[in-house]
Amino acid sequence: MRLLVLHGPNLNLLGVRDGSSGGRLEDLDAALHARAEELGQALTVVQSNHEGDLLDTLGAELEELDGIIINPAGLFGSYCLKEGLEAAGLPAIEVLFKPPARESVVGEACVLQIHGGPGFEPYLQALETFGSGVFTTEKPESKKALGKKKGSSSKGAKVTPITVLERAARKEGSSETARSLSRAAKTAGPTKTLGRKLAPVEDLRAARQAKTLGRGGGKGLTPAADLLTRALVRQKISDRLSGRLSASELAAWARSQYQAVQRGAPAENGHRELLEESLQSLTLSNLPATRLSDEQLVDLLTRLDEG
Repeated sequence: MRLLVLHGPNLNLLGVRDGSSGGRLEDLDAALHARAEELGQALTVVQSNHEGDLLDTLGAELEELDGIIINPAGLFGSYCLKEGLEAAGLPAIEVLFKPPARESVVGEACVLQIHGGPGFEPYLQALETFGSGVFTTEKPESKKALGKKKGSSSKGAKVTPITVLERAARKEGSSETARSLSRAAKTAGPTKTLGRKLAPVEDLRAARQAKTLGRGGGKGLTPAADLLTRALVRQKISDRLSGRLSASELAAWARSQYQAVQRGAPAENGHRELLEESLQSLTLSNLPATRLSDEQLVDLLTRLDEG
């Protein structure tokens, strides 16, 4: 996995004022490269005090990237950075050493925000999140180029908002916030660059079969063996809560199901979006920044029941 790390303004002064060793920008970059090597990731790391330099770097590196980690620092209110990330169409994670004074505009174009934590932890947790494979799907033959007129298709990793995590983070008031923000419009809208695929006809047929179970008119019909349903996800969460599944086993199962759905596997009719969001939350639930408590898992169960 190839990642671009963008450090915003004044991060070149990190740790300089207090004169402490082990907390400067070069120490951060060394820690990032060391952890990335352990995770099998290749990093391009750039720091600039100028908004345009960050955007130019994003455009120049885009075709070689699988994801972006950005600390906009004082530029967290930049609409230009937001638009650049949206145009890139790649999963991006915003990291900040402390929560901003107001809502981050740049974070609106990111699938996850990690704000606060000891030392370099926000950056390292972002690497761990990419390393979990939650954003990895089958790759197309070519990638979407920023500012170029090539006819290549957009990147196949389809990112959806993790609304369950957002709700949980607000509920707990955590300073180490991990939440996702949905983009403003559908695929044809002015800001969102990656939309959801329409379910194949075969998916809908299988879902209709599953929907008739337990009804008089559904005799002889059984759901497709690989059909993803709310009941199946609820059962896996219940197994986790009862101790029949470990946290890592649940995350691994959710990851495999999420990737299968992204490749067009059938899902319960009318609930595909809810299932995708739930699976993505569960995939990330084993990571420090996005771990779900038993209470939050019960909350997700309730949401699946009501959905």
